[in-house]
Amino acid sequence: MSGLIERMRRRWPVLSISLALACVALPKTASATPQTAPETPWSEQVLSAVRPLAEGDQATRDLDEQRPGHLLLALGLDALSRASGDPLQAAPGQTTTGAQSPPMPALGTLCLDADCLVEDILRRPELWSRTDAMAADLEGIAALDPAFRRMADARFDREALLFRSDASEPGQTRFDAHLNATAFAALTRMIDALPAEDPARLEYVALYREMARSITRLQSEDGWWRETLGDEDAVIDPAASALFVFGLAWGLNTGMLSFNEGEAAALGGWDALDGSTDQQIWLTDGAALGALFLAAAQLAERRW
Repeated sequence: MSGLIERMRRRWPVLSISLALACVALPKTASATPQTAPETPWSEQVLSAVRPLAEGDQATRDLDEQRPGHLLLALGLDALSRASGDPLQAAPGQTTTGAQSPPMPALGTLCLDADCLVEDILRRPELWSRTDAMAADLEGIAALDPAFRRMADARFDREALLFRSDASEPGQTRFDAHLNATAFAALTRMIDALPAEDPARLEYVALYREMARSITRLQSEDGWWRETLGDEDAVIDPAASALFVFGLAWGLNTGMLSFNEGEAAALGGWDALDGSTDQQIWLTDGAALGALFLAAAQLAERRW
């Protein structure tokens, strides 16, 4: 523009001055493209879906400070706090793995015979402790390794690639969603706790990937998992669905699963959970609420 004005100034001095003044004074015209509000970041979309539930749980506990909280709820609140930056507090006082949990067998006695109980492994409190990357906590989880592998040898169905309930026989076609969702989440804990060079960790990674294939295959079209996996007539299991979403999102975030192995199932499951945050179960079941928080935290930290 400046070169053009200079050439015109030499030929038509008066006209060039007027043109220069017009160019300087020319008002900016409004863009014809309508301005749209910036899209809410993905992480904030996820966290905003569960934030009212976290605030409601906090308010309830403020009224009853002695109310025990489920270990999964404490773990979920901790994960949610890390993902959001909000100072969410874990449930005060005693934490439990269930309202009527039977006495805990000694660790060295677990799954030494044919009466191996999957639940005896999955309800161990050290498995669900908030590690904070502390060596002592990680060692507590890793100490479960021999018993966990004995349990997997006894109860993992090599055809269905799922865990059998304790009273079932090999070859069964009915598999419990809650049992397998808890086992799937427990595998992520074992993998996180063991050193990368530990051969046992490689076994858990393989077991996790095998389970992931069955879990994605057995998800219903509406994004939920049923109480009996693969049975479309069974009722939905929100708590198990949340743990499955957590486990799949963890695998995607850590690279244990590839983009096409778990993304569709994880996002489809989250869509179902996101549309159900007003359901009563999240207000009455601490374990289910903790599972939902774990799923939200992993999805908010989405790295794929």
